[in-house]
Amino acid sequence: MTVCESDSGLCWDLDEETLARAILTFCLNTADALMTALLKGTADAWEALTLIRDSDPELRTSAGAGKVIEQAFCIGMTRWGSKPTPQAVRSFRSALATWQQRLRTLPTWDRDYLCGWFTMEGRQWIIAPHDVWWPTRLNDLALLGRCAPPLCLWGSGDRAALTSCPQPVGIVGSRGVNEYGRRLTTDIAVHAAQAGHLVVSGGAMGADAAAHRGALDAMRAYGIGRAGRTVAVFAGGLNHAGPQCNSELFDGIAENGGALVSELCPGTIPEARRFLSRNRIIAALSSTLVVTQARLRSGALNTVNWGSELQRDIHAVPGNIDMPGNGSCNRLIQEHRATIVCSVDDMDDVWHAPHPPESFHDVATQRKDGSDCDVGTPRDAGVLRDSSPSGGNRSSAMTESQRAIIDAIRWCRRRRIAPTAQSVAEQLRTRSGEKGLETGATEGKPTEGKGADAVPERGMHELVAHVLSQLGTMELIGLITVENGHISIVPETGGRRRS
Repeated sequence: MTVCESDSGLCWDLDEETLARAILTFCLNTADALMTALLKGTADAWEALTLIRDSDPELRTSAGAGKVIEQAFCIGMTRWGSKPTPQAVRSFRSALATWQQRLRTLPTWDRDYLCGWFTMEGRQWIIAPHDVWWPTRLNDLALLGRCAPPLCLWGSGDRAALTSCPQPVGIVGSRGVNEYGRRLTTDIAVHAAQAGHLVVSGGAMGADAAAHRGALDAMRAYGIGRAGRTVAVFAGGLNHAGPQCNSELFDGIAENGGALVSELCPGTIPEARRFLSRNRIIAALSSTLVVTQARLRSGALNTVNWGSELQRDIHAVPGNIDMPGNGSCNRLIQEHRATIVCSVDDMDDVWHAPHPPESFHDVATQRKDGSDCDVGTPRDAGVLRDSSPSGGNRSSAMTESQRAIIDAIRWCRRRRIAPTAQSVAEQLRTRSGEKGLETGATEGKPTEGKGADAVPERGMHELVAHVLSQLGTMELIGLITVENGHISIVPETGGRRRS
């Protein structure tokens, strides 16, 4: 996307696919799975837009276009794994009429004018799924079958924030949090951002604002190049971003490497139903979702429901059982829908390894190589380097076996499995089978393949003994602690942590 000169003045130039998706979004009131099905049945967004326009009975631009667009919808439903039933076709016809009615209100079909109009003359940017900045975790929404991922995203601030972390941390809670909830929300956000993780929330008062402020505090302390960024997701057009009392906060996010985003066109009013749709984006963007304080009927619980469906890791901060504001978190823990957060430091075992925020160049290289920035760990997945002269990268001093064991411990914690020598050994054996390592690899004698000594393929008893031996060494050098058979990773104590 580039800035261009046109007859209508300065505008943000959009490629054809992005512009088509912006116009299709203009046709919708909110996310629509029927539109997603149509897109899956066409070659691209511009073809879908052309079919919608040509099949408009008031325009009558193409005979037979109605049958063609219905056929494309049926093909899309089939590709999506659903049967195009007569009821589904009737629902599509009704939605199509609404889209066409809305499309007639488009001010013009002049491309340059529309580029400026949709971007508010360059004050906002738009990204689509084919862009390098697109957070591919959003595509998981399509896997639910009944839910539509955003067609595109409007934003202000730095687009690169959306792909600056492979496994972002979502932090949500009620607007009416008390001092306990606000303090813990801020502390968790600071802790996450100190480790380089992207903090995602909804920009509302209360817990959302505390999460964003915590990330900004870490960024001011450590700098954009070292601390994680923050992204706020809104339920209406960005020119209606609110509440107004958070305006300075929003400016701070945009000016400090973060981003304000919405799936809706400028001018769209943030109605109540759109907040529920917004919540699915927060959940989809997140790898780990933390609820810090919420009432039983809080909107944060809706975000958790989306996160559960998307198989995100859910964690909740417990609170005083006599206070209604803690009801949702306590209930989630009671029903085993969320893992209890006993301390802020415990979160180091939950989210992925600390890392510097990834740059645009990093992400572009990954996409070019065909890799997905939302899968696996970043290239500098070890503990972040201390900023002091004596500081070092603790991960670089580990052996391959020790790194594999640390990864296995984190895997167990994320799956709510007690990290013991037995469970760690079972996970190592599973990974050994996936990598196809040769039998008999031993420490110091790697077989073919990268880091083959990390996951030796042995009998289970021998592998447990190997893990126990490694755990003893790792405890001596301060990497882990073992208490009553349960293993915990010792947090890094370098310049990245608060005193």
